[in-house]
Amino acid sequence: MSNINFGDKLQTLRKSFQMTQKEFAQFLNIPQPSLSAYENNRNSPTMEVLINIAQLCNVSLDWLCGISSAKHTLSTLGDIAEFMYMLLEINELEFHIDVHDHLQNDIETDNKKWHANITVYGNDPEHIQNSDFCIMLKSVVNNYKDLETYSVSKDMYDIAKEKTKEYYNLPITQKKFPQLSHEERLKKQLEYLKSQLDKI
Repeated sequence: MSNINFGDKLQTLRKSFQMTQKEFAQFLNIPQPSLSAYENNRNSPTMEVLINIAQLCNVSLDWLCGISSAKHTLSTLGDIAEFMYMLLEINELEFHIDVHDHLQNDIETDNKKWHANITVYGNDPEHIQNSDFCIMLKSVVNNYKDLETYSVSKDMYDIAKEKTKEYYNLPITQKKFPQLSHEERLKKQLEYLKSQLDKI
């Protein structure tokens, strides 16, 4: 684990929680001087402290320790399905996925085809990273377009990919869904349906 990398990650994490060092130290149940030493790369935390931070902040140890740069491969549609589940379960992002698979008379034309859309609203105030996500997607699309149109070499494309990844190195957390009884789920379902009707 790189000390500098960890200190930077810890500061980024604290700022994403909008906490002072004192508040964050209390939240993590560690002394403020220890937190300050970690953030300023003067000390390294024990494994126990690392695990505690990861669990309380709901981030991965890989991200926290700066080892999340390992290459991830998608080899099957199942891998992509797992990735889509992971995206949907992120607190800071909101996706709308629409699958249009009902065509009139089940006939596909040039203008009406079976398709799916994934929409992310950049100005969603409840999901703080939607705007960053949209801007990041624009960079990804532009960089890929440059490669696809032979405007840049594969080496330059790989450098652009790495820069995009480094620039958007913001922490994300996974949503937590409680175990509910059948009655509790029915109640929550009715509340959800009512909230959707109120929007109409």
